Amino acid sequence: MNGVYKYAPEDYMGILGLSDDLSKFYHLYEQYRTDRTQDSLFALKNHWEVLFFTIKHREVEGFLSPVLASETRDYLEGLVNDKF
Repeated sequence: MNGVYKYAPEDYMGILGLSDDLSKFYHLYEQYRTDRTQDSLFALKNHWEVLFFTIKHREVEGFLSPVLASETRDYLEGLVNDKF
């Protein structure tokens, strides 16, 4: 992972699956930003769905506050949709 992101994977090391899913998401995002192929976009969007539900599950389990979960999802969705 080369970029600096608002929600760093290392900040979520103690939360089941979240750190790994964030790392993979950022890796796929950087790959997509580099080559912008349909395959890299598909991989990014596919993993975004996985990460979305990981965040949702951790919110329901009480590991993330609803506000933090919502802000994180909004930020990551913005990356997927090139809003930043």
